Amino acid sequence: MGNYGVPPLTFVSGSGTELFDDTGKRYLDFLCGLAVTGLGHAHPRVSAALTEQASTLLHVSNLFVTEPQLEVAERLDALVRAGTDQDTPGRVLFQNSGAEANEAAMKLARKYHGRGRHGVLAAFRSFHGRTLATLAATGQPEKHEPFQPLPEGFRHAAWNDVAAFEAALDPSVGAILLEPLQGEGGVNPADVDFLRGIRRLCDERGILLIMDEIQTGLGRTGEWFGFHHAG
Repeated sequence: MGNYGVPPLTFVSGSGTELFDDTGKRYLDFLCGLAVTGLGHAHPRVSAALTEQASTLLHVSNLFVTEPQLEVAERLDALVRAGTDQDTPGRVLFQNSGAEANEAAMKLARKYHGRGRHGVLAAFRSFHGRTLATLAATGQPEKHEPFQPLPEGFRHAAWNDVAAFEAALDPSVGAILLEPLQGEGGVNPADVDFLRGIRRLCDERGILLIMDEIQTGLGRTGEWFGFHHAG
């Protein structure tokens, strides 16, 4: 099935920052798998780790725990807290994709607040996924139209404008969902004052702040996570 009107290319291999198609033509990969192949293609250490794990244990479902899972969870928790004043260990819930991660975060917010405070406030021109709920959270109305009706409870405010976000709040909003840098929206970085202002606003109103780091996390902005730029 076609997607995004992509050109008729078939890639067969990659090495570092380069891709090769089925005719042998070489490409410089600026897309990076939509920002997820940060270590490049066929990195020997990554390949070795994947091979070792595949030959040891593949999958046991999320009902059970494996040693690598614990190691990654502890490392992620430490990295997230490294740029903050948070000393209390957090919790990690692994998901298969960015959309699933955002869905899980919004479900956790609803579970935390209970009924009556299920609303999510996000930014215009944001992108949070292609499931029905994450599409509703995405601040691009033109992408909503073919899939109406979308789940209710989502609203949007102007990017980098704390006052606009505050004006968009009402008692039903339980979470604010933000990208530290809008990717699909045009590579629009959040101002440090904006992120700090939203953090203060959430603390004052008892609102949960969800940071969508799918395209910015794990060092892609020069810090381990994009929100670390705001301290």
